[in-house]
Amino acid sequence: MSFALASPLALGLAILVAGPILAHLIRRTPSRRHAFGAMLLLRRLPKRARRRRRLSDKVLFALRALTVLAVVGAIAGPTLEWPGAVVELGGSGAVVLVVDDSLSMALQDDAGGTLLSRARAEAVALVRGLPENTLVAAVRLGGTAARITPALSLDHALVIAALQNIEQSSLGTDLVGGIRIGRQLLAGEGGELVVFSDEAGEGIIEAATSEIALLTAQGGGLVPRPIHAKHPLNVAVIGASYGSGPEGGSVEVSVHNYGDEPVEVPVGLSLPDGTEISGFIALAPNETVEKLFTIPRVAMGGVGSVKIDDGHLPQDDVGSFHLPTVGASRVLVIDGDPGLTPTASEVYYLERALAPWGRSVSLDGGVLPDITSPSGVEALDPEVHRLVFMANVADPGPWANRLISFVNQGGNLVLSMGDNVSVERTNAVLAKLLPARLRRPRSLGGSENDGEAAALPDVSHPLFSPFARGGLAGFSRLRFARLMTLEPFQESADVDILMKTQGGLPLLVERKVGAGRVLLFTSTLDVDWGTLPLAAVYMPLIQSMAAQLGVVGGGGARRLEGRVGEVVALTIKAISETLVVTGPQGVVDSTVDGGIFRFVPTHAGVHHIASEGLPVVAQVAVSINPQESDVRRYTSLAVTAADVDPERFMVRVALDRYGFWLALILGLGATVLSRQRGMIEEVADVA
Repeated sequence: MSFALASPLALGLAILVAGPILAHLIRRTPSRRHAFGAMLLLRRLPKRARRRRRLSDKVLFALRALTVLAVVGAIAGPTLEWPGAVVELGGSGAVVLVVDDSLSMALQDDAGGTLLSRARAEAVALVRGLPENTLVAAVRLGGTAARITPALSLDHALVIAALQNIEQSSLGTDLVGGIRIGRQLLAGEGGELVVFSDEAGEGIIEAATSEIALLTAQGGGLVPRPIHAKHPLNVAVIGASYGSGPEGGSVEVSVHNYGDEPVEVPVGLSLPDGTEISGFIALAPNETVEKLFTIPRVAMGGVGSVKIDDGHLPQDDVGSFHLPTVGASRVLVIDGDPGLTPTASEVYYLERALAPWGRSVSLDGGVLPDITSPSGVEALDPEVHRLVFMANVADPGPWANRLISFVNQGGNLVLSMGDNVSVERTNAVLAKLLPARLRRPRSLGGSENDGEAAALPDVSHPLFSPFARGGLAGFSRLRFARLMTLEPFQESADVDILMKTQGGLPLLVERKVGAGRVLLFTSTLDVDWGTLPLAAVYMPLIQSMAAQLGVVGGGGARRLEGRVGEVVALTIKAISETLVVTGPQGVVDSTVDGGIFRFVPTHAGVHHIASEGLPVVAQVAVSINPQESDVRRYTSLAVTAADVDPERFMVRVALDRYGFWLALILGLGATVLSRQRGMIEEVADVA
C-alpha cells in the first residue's frame, strides 16, 4: 500500500495554520496583573477560571488548527493505492478467453458443480455480453496449451460452442503457453486476455511473468477472472513402490493432504492377481503419510494399483506400481516325449511361447520355464512354482500324490495329451484332478490339414479376453487330426468346457480342485495331433493361460513409469506398426518415428503396449503429476500482473472528500466549543 498526492504544492497552504495561532495570542490574558478594590476578594475564583479557560483554549486551538490542516490536505488531493484491482474489460475490440481445464479445475465448488463448469459458464456469459463487433478467440490450458478456435472471429456463436465443449483433463496447467498463444492471437494490435483459472499450484503464476510482460509491451492487457473454491480440499496418491522383504515384501503408498483440515481416508491396494488389501490413512493438514502394505508370500507379478476415496478430485485418487513375481516365479514343464532333437521335443513350441525373448530376458520379470523329464519331477517346489505343464506323460503314478497336494494347496496344472499317455494309468492315479475321465484317442481326419476345426471361444472368459480386439478368427483356422476323447460328464460350478471343436468335442476343460485349477487339453502341445503350435493364436493363448493360472505373462514385458501429460518413449527392435497402447480409458494415440515408439497418457493407471493377439511388449505404470493435485492458491495472477503493469492493476482510493468532511466536522466542533466557552465567560462577567 502506498500514499500519493495529486497536488503536493498545495501543502504550502499549511501556513494558514498561523491564523488560529495569532488569534489565540491576541486573546492571551496579560501576564502582569494589579489588584485593587473589591477585586482582591475574588482572587481565588479567577485563578480557577483561568485554569479552566487555558485548558479549554488548548482544545479549541487544536480543533481550529486541525480544521485548517484538513482543508489543506484535501486540496492537495491525497490518494491511497495498492495492487490487486479487479480489471474490467475496456472495450478494446479484441478479446481472447483463456480457460483452465487442468486437473485441479475438477474440484467441486460450493454450488455442487466443478470449477471448470463455472469457468465455462462465466466465459460464455462474457462472450454473450460483448458487442457484436468484438473479435473473440478461445484457448485452453490443460497439458499443453492449445487454441480451441483457430483465430479471432466475429462469430460469437462459434466461440461459445467451443467453450461449452471444453472437457475436464487430468493434466497440468500450461499458463505460460496459454498467455503466449493469446498474445500471438492478438498479434500486437492490442486487446485483452481474460484468464479463467483457479490459480492453483506452486510456481504456476510466477512462471508466466515474462509472458505477461511481453503481452503488456505489445499493447495487450491481462484481465484475471479467478475461479476459486471456498474451501479447497484434496487428498492425493503421490507415490507407490514395491520393496522386497523376507515375507514377500511390501508396497509403500505415499498420500498427501493438500487441505487445511485433518482427514482420514480409506485406501485399497489391488494386486495383479486380483488380491485386494485395504486400510485407512489419517493425515494432518498439509501432511504426507507413507503407509506400508504387506504383500503375500506368493503373488503374481505385473502392475498393481492403489486407490483412495477423499470425495474431492477422483482423478488423483489412483496410483500404480510395478510388482515383481513374489514367491513362486517359475513354471515347471514336464516333457513326456523329449525327442532326439530340440524341434522334435514335445515342449519345443511351448517353451518358446512361454519365453519368446529367451531365458535371460525372462529372468527380468517374464515367465521362466524349468524343463524336465518325468524323472525330474522331484524339482516341483510349491514355494517356487505356481504352474506345471505335464505334456504327453505316460505314467504320472510315481508322483501323482505330489501333484494332487500341489494343486490342492493353490498350484495349477495343465495336462496335454499325446501318443505316450496311458489312459488307464492316468485315470487311476489322477482321478482327483481330471475334469473328466479319459476314454481313448480318436482320429478326426486323414491328415492334420483336413482334421476337425476349432470353434470360436467365448471372449468374455478371461482366458480369451486378449483376443476380443483381434485375432479371434485365428481359432477357426486350427485343425485337429486326433483328439483324446472323454467319458460323458456334466458341466458345473467346478467343471467348465472352455473350448470345443466345431463338431462339439471338448478341446480345453477346466476343473477347480481345492485352492488350485486343472486344465485338460485333449490335443498335443506340439504338431503331432494338430496345427495349434503353428498358428498365430498359440503364443498369446499360452501366455494368457500362464497369466490366468498365476504366472506373470508377457514374456519379459518391459516395465516403465510414466506421468499423465508427459511423453512415454520406448525403443523396440524391429518395431511393429501394429503396436497399440491400451489404457484405463481405451486405446491411446501413439506414433512411431526412428525406431522410437511414443505416446502421451491422458489418465492414470496401467497402460499395456502390444500388438493385437500377441504378448504384451511393455507395461507402463502411469501416475498423476503431484503438482496438479495441489489445489492451494500460492499467489494471485492479478498481483503478479500488477508487478509488470502496476497502473492497470492498482486499487486507488481518493481521500480528498474525506479530508473536506473531516475539516467540516472539526470546524463545527470548534464552533460549538467556542460558543460554549463564550457563554461561560459571559456568565462569569455578570457574576
